[in-house]
Amino acid sequence: MKFIRSSVFLVSVIIFPFITHAQKNQEENLVPNPGFEEFSDKPKGWYYSGRDFARVAMYWTSPTAASPDLYTPEVEVPKSWSAVGFGDQRPYKGEAFAGITVYGCGKGKPHCREYVQVLLTEGLVPGQKYGFSCMLSHLPKSVSVKNLALWFSDYDIDEGAHNTLYKDPVLTLNRYIPSDKKWYKWSGVFVADKPSSYLLIGNFRSDHDSEVKLPSRSELRFGYYYLDEVTLYKIPPIIVPTYTDSPLDDFVPKPGEIVTLSRIYFEHDRTDFMPRALIQLDQLLNFLLKHPGMHIEVIGHTDNVGYANYNQQLSVRRSAAVVNWLVREGIERERLHSSGFGSDQPISTNYTSKGRSLNRRVEIKVLSL
Repeated sequence: MKFIRSSVFLVSVIIFPFITHAQKNQEENLVPNPGFEEFSDKPKGWYYSGRDFARVAMYWTSPTAASPDLYTPEVEVPKSWSAVGFGDQRPYKGEAFAGITVYGCGKGKPHCREYVQVLLTEGLVPGQKYGFSCMLSHLPKSVSVKNLALWFSDYDIDEGAHNTLYKDPVLTLNRYIPSDKKWYKWSGVFVADKPSSYLLIGNFRSDHDSEVKLPSRSELRFGYYYLDEVTLYKIPPIIVPTYTDSPLDDFVPKPGEIVTLSRIYFEHDRTDFMPRALIQLDQLLNFLLKHPGMHIEVIGHTDNVGYANYNQQLSVRRSAAVVNWLVREGIERERLHSSGFGSDQPISTNYTSKGRSLNRRVEIKVLSL
């Protein structure tokens, strides 16, 4: 571990505080719900697991069992945590913001590594230059950490333990921000090297390898940061992908044939579509319009996390959600059937995040032409 102790005689301000709202970027933000203002469920209580956070924060999840915190006017912080300053912070914009612990695994802090994860509205394009920014505020009296970082994944990370994720980040904060309750802008530029779909923020180093600054007038030995207004945007010139990721392009429909649609994404444990799902839903709609006499069965599948009966019911509801969407777009209901098999028909292992992400899928079976 690399650390220094702060002194009341030395003040080092490396980035300027943003007291007022930053000027709106003219480029499209690829991060849905960037300020944590939209909710899948009513915010209430405190967050004791990653699933608690994912249940409430629309489009956002925790990639591990550890729980980020979501702050809204409705959330009451437990007295034991409010006593050390948790929640004593105004949002940068709107009424909500998130918070994560990024250091302190050897100091007795529960959930000593927390991360936030979100599915981008479109995947990264290799060779494209991107700009990233996030508003940060440091919890006063907690440990300051330089290693807050940005990383991208090809698939949904869904670890069942409170693990530290050891990754090679794309961008790192690499500076200490003042502990004065003000918001500071963390920003950077990078060029994508692969078509990743998920953005993650957190500390991807161990405590031993983290660069930290200990508070001078506090016994707190964990690091905690608030997050708000996460943005990711393309920087011109814009690269137009020359490929398509639609499995329907090369699919020759025949009765009994099945094609897998792995990019009809749903919100965590729900039947609501993620914004990114509309791309493949539109592809399916156009496919059915191209074959006006075709009848299909929409089949839902889940991973094996949770109870088998619940997963089976969830898969049925999700396939019905696809059918209902197609009907709203003009496809005759009599052409559409739906079913679900839960976790009974995996196509990959359920022991890894990547395998579980493959098992969560929608299949289209051609019934007749």
